[in-house]
Amino acid sequence: AAAQREIERKRGVLTEMVFFDYDMAEIRSDARSALDAKVQILREEPGVRLQIQGHADERGSTEYNMALGLRRAEAVKAYFVNFGLSADRFTTISFGEERPMVRDSNESAWARNRRAEFSITSGLSAMQ
Repeated sequence: AAAQREIERKRGVLTEMVFFDYDMAEIRSDARSALDAKVQILREEPGVRLQIQGHADERGSTEYNMALGLRRAEAVKAYFVNFGLSADRFTTISFGEERPMVRDSNESAWARNRRAEFSITSGLSAMQ
């Protein structure tokens, strides 16, 4: 039971989203603690692989937002690699504005939609 709780805790940390400022792909200071916690688990669990999914709000063209989402995902990957983690543990994909978390058109919704999400693709008992 304790081992299962620890897996659940690690899953929660690894899948916690991080958010971005408008039209930016730089890692925000408030995202660093979440990413640092992920780094710690990734160091403890060398078999874990992540897909990093970049998202954008609805403002801007579809093409621009796809590129912005990819820049965001790549920025997160670079953050991990800068801590010595192997780049081949991470895949990146952009969903641009196609998968909004919040469907309103206001700053509060846009702020939630400018994000990177994380999907565990292998490791840690496949995180079942």
